[in-house]
This record gives sequence, structure tokens and C-alpha cells, in this order.
Amino acid sequence: MKRRDFFKLVGATGAAAATAGCQAATEHILPLVVPNEQLVPGVASWFATVCRECPAGCGVLARNREGRVVKLEGNPDHPVSQGALCIRGQAALQGLYHPDRFPGPLVRDGGRLAPASWEDAQKRLVDRLTALRRGGRARAIALVTQLESGSLGALADRFTQALGARPRVTLEPFGYEAIRAASRITFGREAIPHYALEAAQVVLSFGADFVETWLSPVAYTRAFARMHAFREGRAGTFIHVEPRQSLTAANADEWVRNAPGTEELLALAILKLMIEEGLGDRRFADAAARVDVTRAAQESGVPVETLRRLAKAFGGARPGLAIGGGVAVSGANATRTQVAINLLNAAAGNVGRTVLFGPDSAYGRVTPYAEVARLVRAMEQGEVEVLLLGPGVNPVHALPGGLRFAEAARKVGLVVSFATEPDETTALAHVILPDTHWLEAWGDYAPCEGVTGLLQPTMAPVRDARQLGDVLLAAGRAVLGSEEGKGPLPWASFEQYLKAAWEPVVRGEWAAALRRGGAWRAVAPVPVTAQAGALEAGAAALEGDAAGFALLPYPSLRFYDGRGASRAWLQEAPDTMTQAVWDAWVEVPAAAAAALGVATGDVVRVTSPHGAIELPAYVSATLHPKAVAIPLGHRYAAYHVPSYVGTAPTPMSPAALLGPATDEASGGAAWLAVRVTLARTGARRPLAILQATHDQDGRELAQHVDLRAAREQALRGRGEPH
Repeated sequence: MKRRDFFKLVGATGAAAATAGCQAATEHILPLVVPNEQLVPGVASWFATVCRECPAGCGVLARNREGRVVKLEGNPDHPVSQGALCIRGQAALQGLYHPDRFPGPLVRDGGRLAPASWEDAQKRLVDRLTALRRGGRARAIALVTQLESGSLGALADRFTQALGARPRVTLEPFGYEAIRAASRITFGREAIPHYALEAAQVVLSFGADFVETWLSPVAYTRAFARMHAFREGRAGTFIHVEPRQSLTAANADEWVRNAPGTEELLALAILKLMIEEGLGDRRFADAAARVDVTRAAQESGVPVETLRRLAKAFGGARPGLAIGGGVAVSGANATRTQVAINLLNAAAGNVGRTVLFGPDSAYGRVTPYAEVARLVRAMEQGEVEVLLLGPGVNPVHALPGGLRFAEAARKVGLVVSFATEPDETTALAHVILPDTHWLEAWGDYAPCEGVTGLLQPTMAPVRDARQLGDVLLAAGRAVLGSEEGKGPLPWASFEQYLKAAWEPVVRGEWAAALRRGGAWRAVAPVPVTAQAGALEAGAAALEGDAAGFALLPYPSLRFYDGRGASRAWLQEAPDTMTQAVWDAWVEVPAAAAAALGVATGDVVRVTSPHGAIELPAYVSATLHPKAVAIPLGHRYAAYHVPSYVGTAPTPMSPAALLGPATDEASGGAAWLAVRVTLARTGARRPLAILQATHDQDGRELAQHVDLRAAREQALRGRGEPH
């Protein structure tokens, strides 16, 4: 190449490069087009907020890098979480970034949901609400939300009152109504008290799975760890009564396996024996006078000697604590069972020491299941013409199948969902106005008296979503014909409403409250007096074939009521007791499996008076021989992570097997309500089990020694072989 040609080539190349440099710059290389002054590239920022994956309301710290939240941890300053966060809270990021999140508003057009602008989608809602209100039929408007104990709940109530609609329904499938009703009957106070596990010497649990999902699992698990720790020369004792070996049962010092539905009998038998031994207040003797201890032992399968030993252990504790109300053991006698547990605590002198009415739980604000059932009947009869379903609400999946919510919803003229992702209920919606994720939103939440956590946006919204509070304000003003600053809904935004509600609390210290994560104060317990009368004890009545198996539906540690089922992290995390991942299963006692000729992974048909489902069997050596157990919360369908899983041939939830039965005394759902039959299908669906055996093959991988032996070993200076 000549020197002249070389310079020509270099010149042409430079010109081309210069021309390319003049082209329009690529936009949005970084997520922060307009940098936030709170965020420094390369340096993490932390934002305090509140977890909304379940009603426990744990405090959360969100770690933000370059405008994106990348990690969640517990807020050490929050009284509930105190720095801890459960597996569902950790996996909340997958809900924030889930690929199936609605990209924006959708309206049903010709039977299919199609994208729409926010203006058009909201207009459909406003036009229908306006027509109903002008026609004097505002009572045909119904709003259903999850437990919202803070400003959003108050605003939703203002919205329904301003329009003249039905009172808001607060829907939580696991509402613990029996605990509230029993507190009213026993102590004259309809509330869910605070249980001070950390102060008890002996905890006696009747199916309360506090290590998994009961009330506030993070807080109660920490309290249990403190109770169970070796201190002042001794450690607390935990005794758990349940037909199934749950994770809570596995953590007990003694697991007492009882026949399903006999918890009330056992509690009263222990009360009677405790008083006979002189370890309980005799004023409560009449409550258990009609209990035949021998019959209680026969029906429950728990020997009299064991009952006597439990009575001595519980009655001798100063103080002790008895708890109950777990979902799997809540049948038609759930309130009676909880009354018996309350009397155990009263007779042992635990009320005011480990049973404290103050701070009461926010679960006391949940609408009883019986009232939800009345709303469903009104929908069936055409009395509801607009149904608004808030985020976190999926009644088609979570409620008992016998309630037939889906059939009733099809008779409602306009169903509007504020869900963030597709689910069984959004499949019936006519309009979807997607809510922001709680990590993108303003708000507050009070899990109990004296504790109110603040939610703040920890990053910009991932999708074209709007917060429920903003939609209610805009729609409400449009229906009422009012302007911003006037009328019953004058606030320009939900953020403005929230700050106005908090001003009397923070008094100008809003930024400090945001950094702390909320506001909390001590709440003094309210003294109560127990009332006792003779109780008629009996086992829970179960519908179905008397020769069948009691169905134990229990909330999933990973998915709760199904809210977490779209998180792949949770699907991949092995179940704590079976080590199974992704699929659901029916836990079958070993003797029944042998009689049927089925092994783990064989598909069985589970039939109740209300339906049938098919699931692979998991053969259990510990489950009560007259029970089968199925976790609640498992779900996936054609619209649900379709790239990873197929469509299940039948529903996966045991809720499909339940009728509309209730505990009449509380209005709560009867989860322990049916007997089922099992049949082989001949099909096989192997479970993905990450630990196929619990046999240690004599290798002593997990060694143990009881406390008595440890003390003897310390005295002798040597240990006994084990």
C-alpha cells in the first residue's frame, strides 16, 4: 500500500467514526435517567418499609443500588421483626420484578383482556359507579381488601361511606376468628391477645404452628427461642399437641400425636387433672366437671398417664402458657376448643403474665368468614353489581371451594381487580387496575396496638401501576363530582392523605419516622377477669365417610395462602418436613399407603363430599393413621410461570375439598371439616425430593441428648453412650 493510499484510508475511517458519533445517543442505558439525590452510584442506600407478604407486618430494610432494590433484610428497630425476616419476605423481590406482572390497565373486550389507558379503564369503573349511585343502588357496590389496618384501610372506608356502598370487607382466609370469639366469651373482650412466649416456663400448644404461619411467626419464633434458651440454670419446655408432625411439632420437646379434632377434649381433661392435683384454681373446676378423662384418652389416643404428666408439667410452671387456634385444627368446635385453652391459662394463673390483652393483634379487624359468605350469597342473588377486589385478595383460590365464589362472581356486572399479577380471581375480572408493589408504594400498617410501620417507595415503579389509594381518591371525586381540596375525599394523592394522617403523630419529624420505619409506643395490658361455666366437650364433627380419613389442610410455610406461589425462589426452596419442591402432595400415613399399595410419587385421588383432586402421595411414618394432610397455598395454572411448569390436571389446594361449613360461635371457616377417601389412579408423578431419606444409617449425623442426661453428664464429668 502506498503512503498516499494509507492516509486516504485513515481519513475515511476517521470521518466514518465522527459521523457515527453524531448519531442520537442511546437512551436508558442506566435506570437512573434523572438521578435521585438520595442515591449515589456504587453506594447502597437503605430504605425502611413494611413487609406485606402476610398480615404479620414485619419491618423491612430495602437495599437499593443504582435505583433498583437488590436485597431485603429485617429492620432491627422494628418491634415485630427486630432484624429478622422470614423466607416469604426475602422472596418478595421476585414479586417486585416478576415477569408476569400486569404491564398496565386491562379491560375485557370480547372475552379477552386487552391493554387500555388508565383514563379509559378508570372511566369504565367511574361510569358504572356513577350510574349506580344516581339510581339509588349504591349498596350494590362492594369493596374487598386484605387486612389494611392503617391509612389505606381508613381511606377505603371513607370511599365506601362517601358513595353509600356496602361496608368494606376485610378478607384474610386465616382470620383466627375463634381466638377472638373465645376471648369475648371467657374474658369479655373480643380481641386476639399478645402471648408472651418468652416469659413462659412451659408452653403447651394445641395445633398453633407459630414456627410456620400462626399470627406473627417471626416474632413468636424469636420469643420461642428466648423461652427455650438455657438461662438461670434451666430451659423452658415446649409441648405440642397435633395429629401431624409439622415443623412446630418437630421443634417441640415433646410432640403428642392426637386424633384429629380432639383438642377440646384434651384441653379440658388436662384442666380437670390439673385442678385435681391441686395445681389450678378450683373456681374453674365446674368447667371441666363433665369431662370423662378416660373417654378423652380413648377418643384422642393419648394415654391417661400422658395427660396426667402434662397436667403436672403445665400446672407446675410459673408461669406457663397454653395456645391454640392453628388452621389445621380449627373445625366446627374451634371456639369451644379455644375457650378450654383460655380456662387452662386462667386456672394456672397465666392471664396477665403470659396472656396479655394489650397490645392486641390487628387480626381482630378481619371480617369473619360468615360475613364473607353472606357477601357471596348477595353476589349470587344479583345484589352486587360492582365488585372491587384489592391487591393480595384471591378468593377463588384461597376460600373453601364449597363457597363457590367463582360462580357468584360471574353474576356480578363489573368485577374490578387491583392485583399485580394474574391469578384465579383476575381470570374473572372485567377491568384490571394494577396496584403498585408494596416496595414501590406509600402506606402504613399496624400489626398490633402501639406499633405502626411506615411504607415508602424504595424505587420507581417497574410497571405502569397506580396505588389503590390514588385510584380510590380519583374515582371517588369523579363519582361525587367534587374537586381536589373539597368534599369527603379532598386529598390530591394518597401520599398527601398519608402525611396528613401522620402529622399529629410525627409533629414535623416525618423524615425521622421514615428513617426509623414508623412509630411505636408501649401499650399497657388491660386487666380482664375470666368467666367459667360448665362446658360440653366433644370432638369436632366431620362430614363424609366415617371410614375415611380426616383431612388436615395446613397453611404453607413457603406460600402462606397462595400469595407466594409465583415466586420461583419459594418453589425451589424445599419443604421443611418433606424436602419436596415445586409440586404439591398429599401426606398419607404409612399403614394406609401399604393398604392401598401406593408409594411416594404415586398419584392418588382424594375425594370429599364437595369435590376431588389428584395429587402425588408422600408416605409419612409419623402422621396419625386416620388423617391425611395437604398444604394450602400450592397453585399454578396456564398463566402462571408457564415457561417452567405445566398445568396441573386438577386443583392443587385442599380448599377445593371443603364445604361452606363454619364455626358458628365465631363465624370462622371450619378448615377441619371433612373426611376424605383415597383411591389409586395408576398414574405416577414423582416428587422432586431433595432429601430422599431421613435414616442416618447409624452415622449419628444429628446427635442429641435430653436436658436431664446433660445435667447428669455435667455432674459425673462423662456421658452415657447413646
